[in-house]
Amino acid sequence: MKFKLLIALAACALSAAATAQMPPPRGPGPGPHMDRPHMQPQHRPYRQHRRHKVWVPAHREHGRRVPGHYVWR
Repeated sequence: MKFKLLIALAACALSAAATAQMPPPRGPGPGPHMDRPHMQPQHRPYRQHRRHKVWVPAHREHGRRVPGHYVWR
């Protein structure tokens, strides 16, 4: 019984030591989520087109019939 208690205490001590040595979380810094407007390209990439309305013929969505309509693409 004392042996199991000793093993459990050792495991808790190792767990506490491992979490104490973890570095603190870093704040927001340079990365893909921090793109600033002046760093973005000023022109559209090659072969990218503007959105326009496209006719979509009648079809089924989730088992229900949808009449023909225009969508932005």
